[in-house]
Amino acid sequence: MQARHLFILSVLLPAFDICRIRATLFCVAYFLGIDGGATKTYCVLLDRTDRPLGEGRSGPSNYHVVGVEQAGANLSAAIAQALAVSAVAPADVHAACAGMAGFDGPSDQRSVHRILTSALAGCGLLCPWRAVNDAVVAWAGAFHGGPGALIAAGSGAVAFAVGAAGCSARADGLGHWLGDAGSGYDIGRNGLRAALAALDGRGHGTCLTEHFRAIAGRSPEEWIGWIADLDSSIPHAHFQLRSFAPLVAQAAASGDAVALSILNAAGAALAKTTVSVLRKVNLLVAPQVATAGSLLTNSCHLRQAFRATLAGHLPDCQVVPARAGPAHGATLLARNPALMPQDVLQARG
Repeated sequence: MQARHLFILSVLLPAFDICRIRATLFCVAYFLGIDGGATKTYCVLLDRTDRPLGEGRSGPSNYHVVGVEQAGANLSAAIAQALAVSAVAPADVHAACAGMAGFDGPSDQRSVHRILTSALAGCGLLCPWRAVNDAVVAWAGAFHGGPGALIAAGSGAVAFAVGAAGCSARADGLGHWLGDAGSGYDIGRNGLRAALAALDGRGHGTCLTEHFRAIAGRSPEEWIGWIADLDSSIPHAHFQLRSFAPLVAQAAASGDAVALSILNAAGAALAKTTVSVLRKVNLLVAPQVATAGSLLTNSCHLRQAFRATLAGHLPDCQVVPARAGPAHGATLLARNPALMPQDVLQARG
C-alpha cells in the first residue's frame, strides 16, 4: 500500500519531497556528515541514534588548493564510498552537512554551492544540505552544540568559539599566504627557511639541513631547482611545505634547538588565536577549549607550548577532549540544525 501511495505521489510531487516522504513513511532516516579539508576528505553516515553505518575517505576538498572540479570529485568519491560500505540507499539520507576548509567568506559561497550540489547529486542524494567552514563542524563535534572554543591545527589553523548566548566568533583560517599561524604549512615553511638559512650561513646550525638535502638534493643548484619548482602549482607547493612539518617535529624530539624554537612559536600562535575567539564571545571564566587536527595530537612539544601560552593568558582555562570528531559534528548539525549558530556563514541546498 505504501509503495502504491509513493507511486501516486511521485507523479504529483518533486523528487526532493518524495525523498523526505519516503523516509517518513518507512521510519528510515540517515544523516551524512562531511569533513572536507585541505589534506583529505572524510565523511560518515549515522542513523537517528548516532550509530555509524559507513564512512568514506578521499583526497582534499578545499577548492583553493585543488580547484573546484577536483574538490567536487574527491567529495563525491568519499560520499560514494560511505554509501557503498553502509548499503544505505541515497533516498534514505534525510539531510547532510559539510564542513569545508576554504569556505571563509561570501566570495566562496558560489564555489562551495557548486561543489556540494554536484557531489551530492552525482551520488543520487536529493536531501537538504548545509555547508559551513570546517571549524564549525569541529566545534559541534567537540561540544555537541554547547559553549566552548575549538582550535583546529592541521594543514591550516583556525579557531572557532560559541558563547553562552549563542554568538560565535572565528579567528585566523586565513590561508597559507597571510594566515594559518601555527599550522602544518606554517611549521613546514619555517623549517625549510631555517634549513636554507643554515646552509647559507645566515642562521644557526640545525639537523633540518639534512632533512632538506634528502628531499631537494645535495647541491645548491639542485636546491634552486627544487625551490623554483614550487611555482609550478599551488597544490604542489602546499604539499611540499606542509609535508616538511613532521620532519620539524622529528628534529624537535631529538633536541634540535632550531626546530624546538619553531614549534614553541607555533604553539604560542595557536594559543593566541584561541584566546582571541574566547574574548570575542566573552568566555573568559573557566572556558573550555578542545583541539582538532593532527598537529596538537602528534607533537608533545607543540602541545606543551600551546598549553603554556594559553595558561599564561587564561590561567583557569581547561583543555578538554573533543566529544566527537568533525564529521560526527557535521551529522549532528544535519540532524538538528537548531544547534547551528545563526551568525555563521552558510551555503544551503
